[in-house]
Amino acid sequence: MKSVIRFFAASLAGAALLSSCTINRPADQNRTITVNGTGSVNSEPDMAVLEFSVNTYSWFAKQAAADNAATMTKVIEAVKAAGINEDDIETADYSIGQEKSWQNGRQILGRYTTSNTLRVAIHNTEITGDIIDTAVKAGANGLSSLQFKLSDTAAAVRQARTAAVQQAQDAAALLAGATGCKLGPVVTITENNNFGMRSLKLYNAVADTAAVETATPIAEGKVSVTASVTITYALQ
Repeated sequence: MKSVIRFFAASLAGAALLSSCTINRPADQNRTITVNGTGSVNSEPDMAVLEFSVNTYSWFAKQAAADNAATMTKVIEAVKAAGINEDDIETADYSIGQEKSWQNGRQILGRYTTSNTLRVAIHNTEITGDIIDTAVKAGANGLSSLQFKLSDTAAAVRQARTAAVQQAQDAAALLAGATGCKLGPVVTITENNNFGMRSLKLYNAVADTAAVETATPIAEGKVSVTASVTITYALQ
């Protein structure tokens, strides 16, 4: 009777050991490789966006606003006469405030200031300098930004994307081959882009607008359209 019990116990132990080995056997893991790729296309811009402002000051808010309106009207008419379509002119910002300062712990109120910022789209970049001069001579006394752009980035974006994917694929193939593997299908693709704009910041414009006699030179340069991708490939 005792021998039978020992045999039964040994059988249970062996079954438990076999069962344990089967359950804990590690499963095959999917192997992948993740790479980055960047592609850039440089193109000549075909439009510019200019923002300039008229800033007026008075001890009376009503007067500051009235002076601003009169001057900005002259500026708008001047840039329209210089070849800018009315649809390409819009108000970007308008504000009325009062100057404030502190003296001996007390707040001192100063003049009222009115600021009107105009955004102008220029579809012929060769006249960008002329438009700036025209606006300043008409009374604009603030230049806040100048951006060169591509009106249509579709073709450049396609080229940049293609170059980015090709660079990523070349890098993945090189790394996989160096480790004795082959590339499998794409698992994921993530894209981050910069679709073309070159900006210039123009602060502290000429205060004496009548003093502008020399034409303003503007170098438009190139606009870069960049596509960046992160691709994960399966490895075989």
